[in-house]
Amino acid sequence: MSAASFQAPLGLLSRRRVLGVGAAMAGAYGTSSVASLWPEQAGVHAENFFGAALLPQFRGDARVVPALAERFPWVQHGENTRHPLQIANAFDASLALDARATEGWLGERQFLVGRGKAVLPWAPMFERPSSVVAANRDLRALAGTEHLFIKDEGSDHIAIYGNKVRKYEFLMPNLYYGGVRRVYSHGAYGSNHCAHLALTARFAQFHAAPGPDGMDVVLNLYPQAITENVRVKLRLLAATGVDLRFLEGDAAVGLSIKLHSQLNKTTQRSTEGFIDPGGSSPLSVLGHVEAAMELARQIESRSCALDGPPDFVFLPIGTGGTAMGLAVGFYLLGWPTRIVATCSQDKSVLARLVVNGDVTEPFDIAHARHLLAQAMPWIRKLGLVGGNVTPEDILKDRFSYDNDTWRPAYGKMSASVAEGARLARQAGLVLDGTFSAKSFNTLTRYGENRLLAGRRVLFWNTYQRFPFETLLTENDAWAKDLPADIQSRLAQA
Repeated sequence: MSAASFQAPLGLLSRRRVLGVGAAMAGAYGTSSVASLWPEQAGVHAENFFGAALLPQFRGDARVVPALAERFPWVQHGENTRHPLQIANAFDASLALDARATEGWLGERQFLVGRGKAVLPWAPMFERPSSVVAANRDLRALAGTEHLFIKDEGSDHIAIYGNKVRKYEFLMPNLYYGGVRRVYSHGAYGSNHCAHLALTARFAQFHAAPGPDGMDVVLNLYPQAITENVRVKLRLLAATGVDLRFLEGDAAVGLSIKLHSQLNKTTQRSTEGFIDPGGSSPLSVLGHVEAAMELARQIESRSCALDGPPDFVFLPIGTGGTAMGLAVGFYLLGWPTRIVATCSQDKSVLARLVVNGDVTEPFDIAHARHLLAQAMPWIRKLGLVGGNVTPEDILKDRFSYDNDTWRPAYGKMSASVAEGARLARQAGLVLDGTFSAKSFNTLTRYGENRLLAGRRVLFWNTYQRFPFETLLTENDAWAKDLPADIQSRLAQA
């Protein structure tokens, strides 16, 4: 898998040097000094512990057109001046988006560029497309199907890449052009979202302004089982210089999310904004509608191993942005593809009720359905569906889920999942214990039950396997400012 995942960047890569410990990086990317919500939980203003390494970067190109616009040309800015809402490349400096009038809540904002005309900024931040490869014989044997393909959303070479970044391509320019220069979010200690948000917000290019004008990031972290992957993610967060806060208990986490989400309930420009845990928002769902169109382009151009629409797509589900965006995309394409989503966790009845207002469905599933309902206005405004199309129309016969394999805990694998991940790695497929390994286990159980015979099966591998530890220095100084109980947990793990 690894050799096929990296495609030459065709001259669009530049390399921004990541400086070693010292004042140079700290001066360029200062950390936040906002007080913690709870005084006893002092914010950790981490210093930077990147070694002398190079962080590969995708150079923003104003000429890139989304795959969505190739199939629905009216959504591309400039193609049809009569359409009221279009997608504009955020790297097009001529749009002067930072000076435009806006409508909507922060982070869900359209920018008015003409009389009765509005655009959504989109910043392509990694080289397209991510590869689709045919699984080798060993992986097909594990999966129990002869027709297994993999959409590889990870890279061995590019740090800012893949599944999470697709969401930020709509989110980050929307926040930036709304005035935001400090963004708050939440996640578990080893959150993929938090790690990729820290890298993207502080080091990626997502606007047309000259220079490395990134954002400060404040991350509110909550506990999960300490694994080596979690340890690396915490080291990475410390190295980026983000402001770390640590929360305990569902009530504290829920209250913190609720309070921070109020930042976005303004129609004015604001220097501070909020991104939901996981990076999913109504607007960011468009990132995976775009991903579905990318997949269709690969299939139709015969530039990948998959020779037709898949019958099944297996993927993990957390906050639901990937699954719901792909479901919309497959609906628009008219594909009969069924998404099988493996939940990453579940919550108590009380948490289900408070967060999702639903106690009957698993936490992740109810959250995803709610997210799709919130995204529908964007889908309609872009002219992709009529006003009578509902979320139920999109998901009917296209979506099912597995709410068993996530056990024993979020981020922790059962013995069977761990063994499957080990065998998959031997066969060349690298998976993570929080999401993709559990999804692959669901796939293999479908295969064992002969539910995939004769079907085209696509495994959407969300894991960004870039070796982040290679960017980090080999010392323990990164942990010295963490709260004592966090240091104790790390030491005991």
